[in-house]
Amino acid sequence: MASSSSPINSIFNVFQFHKVDRNIYDKLIDHGTEPGVARNVVALFIWLDTIGLDVLSYLDVHASNSFAFFRLVAEAESVLDCLRCDAPPRDSTLAIPVIASLSDQPIDLGFFYFNRHDAAKRIAGVLDGAGRVFFDDTLYSSFLRYEAACRRKAAPLPEELARTYELGATATTSEDQRSLFLTFSKGFPLTKEEIEAYFREKWGDCVEKVAVQRPAAGSPVGPLYGKVVFTRDGYAGLVLNDTKVYKFAINGKQFKIISAL
Repeated sequence: MASSSSPINSIFNVFQFHKVDRNIYDKLIDHGTEPGVARNVVALFIWLDTIGLDVLSYLDVHASNSFAFFRLVAEAESVLDCLRCDAPPRDSTLAIPVIASLSDQPIDLGFFYFNRHDAAKRIAGVLDGAGRVFFDDTLYSSFLRYEAACRRKAAPLPEELARTYELGATATTSEDQRSLFLTFSKGFPLTKEEIEAYFREKWGDCVEKVAVQRPAAGSPVGPLYGKVVFTRDGYAGLVLNDTKVYKFAINGKQFKIISAL
């Protein structure tokens, strides 16, 4: 598994370095996984590799074993669900046996819940950093065409692949790309402070700002919707995980989250 923190100086080299990661992504897509879920799973695998869980070796050994591959993917999705949970998992000892077997120390879903701030930050960093390159289908098609051309004869590197990729760079994204809409149950509005505290407790310093509807003066109905803007759109991707609507509760108040795009 390629780490997004390694020295990289061009778009072409990003693809070279993350070739295995892109292959895993393509395999997930080919088997019907939604793109957003596939991106989150691969970004999680990259983070696992950086903390010493040798996912790459496992996948290499079981390259022709689809059952083993998708068993690991199912465990990865359990970890992603855990990162979104509002409470520690109750019985997590046997939930991720393959991932646990890759660690020298005892590890379960509780480990990921305890480290959810760092996990979410690193996963969002992959999605908004190198992932912006190697998950891009248009750039990847150019990369494949160039590789095929080079097998026949020397070929000039296309301009889009020759562009410089700055180490640790994250894409500049619009506010809408980093935003999610929230809808509240009638009579149970949430304050900006409640919403911000909820996400900060869940994933640390991930919120840029929160806005809540201002009802008309004298209206007996409180706010019905709001918007949260994250520091990175990778956080928004983690929340929705390629679903159109996700339900949460803050202080016992139910609300729905919807993509701003």
